[in-house]
This record gives sequence, C-alpha cells and structure tokens, in this order.
Amino acid sequence: MLDLKKILSLEKPLFRRDCVCERRITAITAVCFIFGIFFAFHGIASAAKSSAAQFLSLGFGARGLGMGEAFVAVADDVSSVYYNPAGLGKGGNELLVSHSWHIQDTGLTQLAYARGNAGLSLTYFSAGSLEGRDEVGNLNSDFTAEDFALSGGYAVKAGRLSAGGNLKAVRQRIKASVASAICADAGLLYDFGMMPVTLGFSVSNLGTRVKFKDEGFPLPVVYRAGLAVRTGAVFPAVLAAEADFPNDSSAVLRIGAEYTGFKIIALRAGYRTSPSSQRNAILGKGFGGSSGLAELYGFFMGLGFNLKPVKLDYALLPYGELGSSHRFSMTFAF
Repeated sequence: MLDLKKILSLEKPLFRRDCVCERRITAITAVCFIFGIFFAFHGIASAAKSSAAQFLSLGFGARGLGMGEAFVAVADDVSSVYYNPAGLGKGGNELLVSHSWHIQDTGLTQLAYARGNAGLSLTYFSAGSLEGRDEVGNLNSDFTAEDFALSGGYAVKAGRLSAGGNLKAVRQRIKASVASAICADAGLLYDFGMMPVTLGFSVSNLGTRVKFKDEGFPLPVVYRAGLAVRTGAVFPAVLAAEADFPNDSSAVLRIGAEYTGFKIIALRAGYRTSPSSQRNAILGKGFGGSSGLAELYGFFMGLGFNLKPVKLDYALLPYGELGSSHRFSMTFAF
C-alpha cells in the first residue's frame, strides 16, 4: 500500500523548491528585461539634442554626489527617491536637507522625506540675477530665473527584488514666463543574497515637454544601469560602477567608492566621463587652465560624519574654469 505520509512529506519540500526556483527565474527575467529596455530605448531617447529643466540632472544630497553619482545600485538612503525609487523599499525613516553653492552664483536647495516604503522630495534651483538684453542686444533690466520640482514615490519589495516609482511635477520660471511638466521615474534593485552584490536600474524624467509660449523642450531623460559591491568588516566599503544614458548627450560612465572603516567618518570619491565637447567647454584653457582644480574636472570627492541619529555630508565637484560646486546635506534618522 502507498504511504500517504511519505508522499506528502516528499511533495511539500519539492513544491517549495519549485516556488523558490520560479521566484528566482521571475526576478532574473525581470532584471534582464529591464536591462534590455535601457539599451533598446537609448537610441530613441538620445534623439533629443537639448533639453530643458537641467536642474533635474544635478544629483541629490551630498553622499551620492561624493561617490561620483554612481548610486543607482547603492540606493540605500532617502536620496534614492532621486537616483532609484526602488531603494525606498528598504523601509528607512529619514529626513534630508541639502544645499549647494553651485557654479556662477547659482544655488540648489533640496528636501527629502522617507517613511516606510514611501518618499517625498522638493527641489528648488535659483539662477540668481541675470543680465537682460533686448532683441538687438542692448542692455535691459536684470531678471531672475528659478525652477521647482516636487515628487512623491513608493516602492515594494518581493524577496530580493525591489521596484519603485515616482510621480513628479516640474515648474520653470524665466522673467514672467512660466512653464510646467509632469513626469515619472521608475527603478529596480536586485540583491544577490549570499553575494554582497546589488544590481540597480532606473529611468528618470519620462513625461511631457516643458513649453514656453509656442516652443516645447523635452525633459532631461536618463536611463541608469549599475552594480554595487559591499565588502566585509575587514575593509568596510561600498564600490559602485554605473552607466548613464541621457537623451541630450552621449553615454556617461561613473565609478564611486565609500569607505566607512573609521568610527564616525566616511570617505568618498568618484569619477565620471563626459563628452569631449562638454569637457573642453568647461575646462576653458584645458588642463593648463588658470583654475587650480581644472585638472580635477570629472572627479568627485566627499566626506561624511555619522553622529547618530544625524549624518552630515559634504561633496566637492570641480568644474574647471567655471569654478567648483560645494554640496552640504544633513540627514536625520528616526
């Protein structure tokens, strides 16, 4: 006679193993599918020669910036609302306040709040006072320009795979002209479990065009794909590499590192490539330019202090002849 207990005892673990395999296959398939989408759509996205709302491409906070913005696969704090909304699925409760003294007397202020799997962010960019000219080039009264972005996002986690998305409202004002747009971000994170490796994918600013009067301009869409490795306790660090595919320039490669072996101090560094035309325009006289930091264009440097429950972060971005950008941020964990 058949022993039903033995049959059931065998079927149960087999069923579990099948479920585990199915989940793994589903997760890997999803990751590969998204990875293919990035490259398939890059040719379409790169059709735009220029884009509006460039303040959306200035990074978020100081930590990710100090790592060269190679952050799509790291995405483990509140700034993931910008780099990869799937990072909101890690469920941290944080509040971030950031300000940047940017090049040419411009300023960037950012706020972000994450609670559970949800997050909000606010970005304000001021171009300061600009010199006005009429249609024939004669000096006119000065004017101001400013930009706003407000976003809300949510993420879900299923096993080793996290997925998230944002909805974002964008507003630009130049003199009395105002333009607005609606866009969305989406992202994935896949954790390999026993291996300290994470894959990250995201797309930012997919949406409507920014329209001033009768002329419309696309938003700065960017597709990101990256890899992050977290080392062990002997040398506690995060190493990251990333490829960005913007719609208004050629691909950008990024690498970054964060070392946390000290008690409260974190050291960060990163590097990004850039199109030669952009590099030459920013460097002015090139590597022999008058700026002492000209040769460091493309490099990022950062420093962090973990004073639980508060974190203080700083990042330096040399822009050659245009000067340097200094980014400070304060994060409260609760």
